[in-house]
Amino acid sequence: MTQLFKPFVSEAAIAASAEVLRSGWIGLGPRTARFEREFAAYIGCRHAVAVNSATSALHLAAVVSGIGPGDEVLTTPMTFLSTNAAILYQGAVPVFVDIEPDTLNLDLAQAAALVSPRTKAIMVVHYGGNPLDEERLYAFATRHGLAVIEDAAHACGATFRGRRIGAFGTTCFSFHAVKNLPLGDGGMVTTDDDALCARLQRLRWMGIDRSTFDRNAGAYQWEYDVDELGYKYHMNDIAAAIGCAHLPELDAWNRRRAGFVAIYREVLGDLPRERLAFLATTPGAESAHHLCVVLVADRDRLSGLLKERGIGVGVHYKPNHHYPPFRRFVRAPLPACEAAYARQMSLPLHLHLDEAEVRTVATTLRELIAS
Repeated sequence: MTQLFKPFVSEAAIAASAEVLRSGWIGLGPRTARFEREFAAYIGCRHAVAVNSATSALHLAAVVSGIGPGDEVLTTPMTFLSTNAAILYQGAVPVFVDIEPDTLNLDLAQAAALVSPRTKAIMVVHYGGNPLDEERLYAFATRHGLAVIEDAAHACGATFRGRRIGAFGTTCFSFHAVKNLPLGDGGMVTTDDDALCARLQRLRWMGIDRSTFDRNAGAYQWEYDVDELGYKYHMNDIAAAIGCAHLPELDAWNRRRAGFVAIYREVLGDLPRERLAFLATTPGAESAHHLCVVLVADRDRLSGLLKERGIGVGVHYKPNHHYPPFRRFVRAPLPACEAAYARQMSLPLHLHLDEAEVRTVATTLRELIAS
């Protein structure tokens, strides 16, 4: 079976995690701090705060952005549930904006009509690893007085006009087992704001002002302060050690993913667009290529036939407003989202593939489309 996704862990990461396991300290500690420093340096921002999942990162970003009960947040329906669950966790209202049909990113041109006096923020997803236009995003947010939260779960290593995603504002990353930078699971919030960083560090550890590791330096100190309610969201040093080992490989891994996408485009790119179409890349952007999504006619039939031939494909995503917890938040038609959902298919894309296997997937799909 050619899998849609397959987790990758390097030998260096296995050795690094074993070293932590033998060290006597496996919780939030020095490896997490090191990973935060190295990740911030890679992104080109002042601070990175490590947590146990991208969902936790998104929730904390919503908290520190001041999103609360009754506030409205402009957001995309074309995403994993975590994006909009973070809004609901705060008692706020997700306001779904339709997507660009060629990128499946949130359509900023349609967002202005949905701004109201209660709109507090805009939350965007860099779909598939392809960034939105950051200049347009932040100009839009400034014009309407909105906070910005970037969901970069797909976009670790992606750039816009030469700057890495995560360097522009409050941005959340995923280190899930099948993401571009896999740790098993984990997340990160990046920011240039010193005070926001300090608050994130407290909130991820129950609001406590000093970590257990810091209080264990020298003679154990049991006393600490808690000024606001926090969450049990911190990363541990086992995951962080994997992150430190994998981060230097990320750019090379993303280039490998881009090479596989190039093969798919080479084999399938000349088909009629009504039969198969690739997504566009935002001008000025370099995608991280977390997903290779194509829009195909007769998606369900093709996916079934591919499965019969030992090729796994997926759909990213069933729009959030199709699920009961989100259904009541639709305020305007979402035709581009519905059209994309009917046609989208994610092709296998992971580091265990080789060029021959990718070419076999592509040629098999081409033959099935022609049949």
